Amino acid sequence: MLVAMSRSSNAKTGRRLRLFKRREDDLLERSFRSCPGCAADVHVFADVCRHCGGALDVSLAG
Repeated sequence: MLVAMSRSSNAKTGRRLRLFKRREDDLLERSFRSCPGCAADVHVFADVCRHCGGALDVSLAG
């Protein structure tokens, strides 16, 4: 007699083989830079700081 079992009833479902370690994404950190005038965080593509109104050079964002 053959009994079909679903994967959810398998005891090993909670355990997975992980070959690669998950890293935190630093996209949020890369999206902001410091304003040279007031040191506030501004978006990398901003050309004017919202906090102090100082001009930002987009070419220096990288």
